[in-house]
Parts: sequence; C-alpha cells; structure tokens
Amino acid sequence: MKKLLLLLPVILLLVACSTTKANFVFLEKTAVDQNTGLVWARNANMPGRQLIWRGDDNVYEYMKRLNETNYAGYADWRVPSKEEMGMLIEYAKAMGYDKAKMDTWPYQKLRQMGFIDVRDYEYWTSTRQSPSEIWTADLTTGTVAPKQESKPYYLWPVRGNRPH
Repeated sequence: MKKLLLLLPVILLLVACSTTKANFVFLEKTAVDQNTGLVWARNANMPGRQLIWRGDDNVYEYMKRLNETNYAGYADWRVPSKEEMGMLIEYAKAMGYDKAKMDTWPYQKLRQMGFIDVRDYEYWTSTRQSPSEIWTADLTTGTVAPKQESKPYYLWPVRGNRPH
C-alpha cells in the first residue's frame, strides 16, 4: 500500500500528460490537428445551410463538388467519422465546459479556437448506426448520437488519415 501511495503522484502526472489537448494550426481555409494529422475545413458551414443525406443536392453531391474543385488544394475531402467529430467536441470541452453556461458549449469554444461559422446544431458523421440511422454530432450539447438520415444536418468536411 505504501508503494502505491508513493506511485500515485507519478500515475496522476502520467494521466494528465496523456490527455490530448487541442493543438491546431490555422491556415486561411484549413485547420490542421497536430495530434491526429487530420485537416479540417476552417469554415464549419461551407455549404451555408443544412444538407440531406440522400436526394437532390445532398451530402455526397456537395463533397463531390468540393473535391472536383480541389478546395484548399486537396481533392480527398470526406465526411468525418463519429470518432473524429467526438474528438473535436472533446477538444472544445477540455477548454472548460459547463452545460449551464452557453459560452462554454462546444460550438462556442470551437469558434474561440479559430474555426469559422460553427453552428449550434447537429453535424453529419459518416458512421452508420442502422440502414436508416447515421450518427450526428451536436455541437450545442456535445453529444454524438444516431439520428434518422432523412433529416437535414450541417456538414463539416475533413481530410487525412483516420486516427487509430
């Protein structure tokens, strides 16, 4: 027991150091996550409105156009996974989150970090829950949960390798 008590400060220090902190490099059109290597569009509302998953003027059509125009010099933009959106939310919450204080909600913190037009609503992920449900990330409450794919949500493109 005495050895464990002596090791406790070292264990706590290791845990504190292993916690991932947001470390973004902001460029004109992108933000590079130095922890994961992911490149996020700096503008979190590039389409300027919510998009539907299937149908006319949908998520895939938008992503296809984005890649055809080599946005920010890249042609490999995609819809982020639920884990990637979850990490972005955790970065924001690590800056001080209190659900009772609107100025600490994830969308506000991401704006403060340097992202543009982060919306206080839900964003698409590429992760499917069922044939009719896809996970979305709510940047107001900071939750990631499956929702019906028939509703419109915001789209925040990302590129780069998926973290393991």
